[in-house]
Amino acid sequence: MVTKNLQLIGVGVITLIIGIIIGSFAFRVAQQPEVTIPPVAQPPVSEKNLIEITNIGFKPSTLTIKAGEVVTLISKATAPVWPAGDSHPTHDNYPSDAYALLGDQAKSFGSKACVEYGIRKSADVFDPCKMLLPEETFSFRFNEKGTWGFHNHVRPEHIGKIIVK
Repeated sequence: MVTKNLQLIGVGVITLIIGIIIGSFAFRVAQQPEVTIPPVAQPPVSEKNLIEITNIGFKPSTLTIKAGEVVTLISKATAPVWPAGDSHPTHDNYPSDAYALLGDQAKSFGSKACVEYGIRKSADVFDPCKMLLPEETFSFRFNEKGTWGFHNHVRPEHIGKIIVK
């Protein structure tokens, strides 16, 4: 009987210690200020340079523009899409200083452009850092001259290119 009581007391003490540890941790977490990173604003939608993302690819798949122009990609697909610059899956071919500030790539599904899922670090990153639902858009201003490949991160076989002169 005494052994059983000692076992119960031991279990009670261990439970109390675990409760104190968990409570202390929860209190510390609750006291930490929440850090919110606002998303980077994208340029306005371009009616002139519009690329549709469909269930079978991009339409048109090649677009030629002048440096400084905005391109808008609009989802016309029935499933979520993720347009982004090449190369898959890092999306880091378009020049940007943001790639030196790598975020949590596990949260961003491999994209070096994202701090975490849904948040872009910089306006000069050709990656919305999230999936687009039907009729959602992503606009990007191409300031760098060159030929810039892009793809659907969800279906990387869907590819295209933007030629900036």
